Amino acid sequence: MRKKKSIINSSVNIFSLLLTFLPNLIVRKAFLNSLGSEELGLISLYTNIIGWISIIEMGIGSAIVYSLYKPFYDKDYTKVNAYINYYKHFYRIVGFTILLSSFVISPYMKFFISGDIDSNFVSIGFLLFTFNTFISYIFSHRLCILNVAQESYKLTLTTSLSRLIIAVFQYLSLKLNPNFYFYIIIQILVNYIYYIIIDKYVYFKYKYIFDLHGELEKSEKYNLTKNIRSLFMHKIGSLIMFSTDNIIISKFLGLSLLARYTNYQTIISVIQNFFNALMGGATASIGNLISEGDKKNIYNIFKNMMFLNFWFASFIVISLYNTIDQFVVIWLGKESTIDFITIILILFNTYFVCMRQSVETFKSASGLFYQDRYAPICEALINLFMSLYLVNKLGLLGVFLGTLCSNLLVVFWVKPYVVYKHLFERNVLEYYIMYFKYMLVGIIPLFITNLLTSTFKYNYNIGSFIINCFINIVFINLIYIIIFHRSHEFKYFRGILLNIIKKIRG
Repeated sequence: MRKKKSIINSSVNIFSLLLTFLPNLIVRKAFLNSLGSEELGLISLYTNIIGWISIIEMGIGSAIVYSLYKPFYDKDYTKVNAYINYYKHFYRIVGFTILLSSFVISPYMKFFISGDIDSNFVSIGFLLFTFNTFISYIFSHRLCILNVAQESYKLTLTTSLSRLIIAVFQYLSLKLNPNFYFYIIIQILVNYIYYIIIDKYVYFKYKYIFDLHGELEKSEKYNLTKNIRSLFMHKIGSLIMFSTDNIIISKFLGLSLLARYTNYQTIISVIQNFFNALMGGATASIGNLISEGDKKNIYNIFKNMMFLNFWFASFIVISLYNTIDQFVVIWLGKESTIDFITIILILFNTYFVCMRQSVETFKSASGLFYQDRYAPICEALINLFMSLYLVNKLGLLGVFLGTLCSNLLVVFWVKPYVVYKHLFERNVLEYYIMYFKYMLVGIIPLFITNLLTSTFKYNYNIGSFIINCFINIVFINLIYIIIFHRSHEFKYFRGILLNIIKKIRG
């Protein structure tokens, strides 16, 4: 049942991303053509500023989801209700605090932008954008039960449907009456209706939980507070790490260059979301597995996940290396591109982030938030200071060189150590041997596909792009099948795939 739910969650996650991928690309192109690159850069800037304001959430959502695994597994629904009520109370405070903070910050938004742009225009857009975030905090507390019950696919699918509706209305508005404010208002209205509907569905499905009245004990509040403090450190680190690059680019290099970079970021984010959907669909099942306490079985599952992690991470990065520039030119034109060395650095960072997904999944599912609480801060500060130093010397390249250095110097070493020591109780050297063995294997399809696609990837037409993609899909996977076909991990996933095929035929 656990394996089945993981497959369902991952499959629905991937389907949902496919559902919204093309509409989002079409809307982005329509936005660029109708409103211009500066307004497009503003959307990215708003997202990052909201991320910083949302730091007051402190990671309580992740802490409570982790805390819910055991009582839900034990069918202690009164305790589940107690955690969800705590979640509701805290998140509503967070939502109103974020809304008030946006009113304080909005007059000073121009500080983050290089170039001339109307400050009132920027401020009003920011307030509207913040209100959309506020809605999510008001309705989030009940939805977490779907993740704990291993039914996150329901949330994923309905969220994707709402995003598809948003994309359709936004595209129509951009074509009929282009207006930056109306573009954001559409998102607010559709999201509000969506959250009301999904909230009612979850309430009636789990009414037997929500109608109870539970209270947390002092020891439970202490453990929860301890995890929240640790997750707060992780959240700060993550924000500095992933939400400062766009702000630095906007401040020092301008909104137009930010828009050009986010063209690539949009594609990479979508591909990463596919990857996270595949890996993340198993998170609740892993939390359930860890609750059983079989260390040997947990570690064997981790090795299988690590293998799958490498296969998809390397496939993503190698394919993007061969296709992303060609795709951006076909999609938006040569004027929307950035230099190739910067692209390579961005892809290096993408690989390191993707390759730590399996470690992150097991770490989160096991509640190991406290042991490495300072590592993300160290990583983030290295990223921030090096990016600020190098942006004036190397421009856009310097921003991502700082990110690469921070990726390599801290979390790359610390997170695996914590998981191996406290969860697996094994020597972390096993992880690094596995990691670098996979990395060396990945060089083989990188080299071969680079040669095979060299005559196609510099032709900016759809036919050459399709051939380029076909070569990557076939040869990367074929090479890995040849190399790994006798490995235990390959046989494990082949067995799962064959079982699925048999059930479909049946």
